[in-house]
Amino acid sequence: MAANFASRTMRWTGIIVAAFIVYHLLDLTYGVTNPDYVRGSVYDNMVASFERVPVAAFYILANVLLGVHIFHGAWSMFQSLGINNPRFNLWRRYFAFGFAALIVVGNVSMPLAVQLGIVS
Repeated sequence: MAANFASRTMRWTGIIVAAFIVYHLLDLTYGVTNPDYVRGSVYDNMVASFERVPVAAFYILANVLLGVHIFHGAWSMFQSLGINNPRFNLWRRYFAFGFAALIVVGNVSMPLAVQLGIVS
């Protein structure tokens, strides 16, 4: 079976997702990269972070790459469990896509809502 985009980029999406997690912790948990950080003010810290266009763009990009990474992981999970039969492949693909899409849409909705002025 030929490798798809998700499997070929697994190493790079993993590295970028790891860097995203470090940045996310520095930004929203410890306030190192957020100049308007106020300890204990989760909502205001989120808005202050996502009002900055480069930060919102990085979160969106990182979450799209997280989705690619999760897609491949969910697809491969079934192969690791021995459910690797052509009759299940369509179901596996739908599950992997749906699971990854659910996470990406949920995570990307926050910076988009702030950038579009829905949340302020």
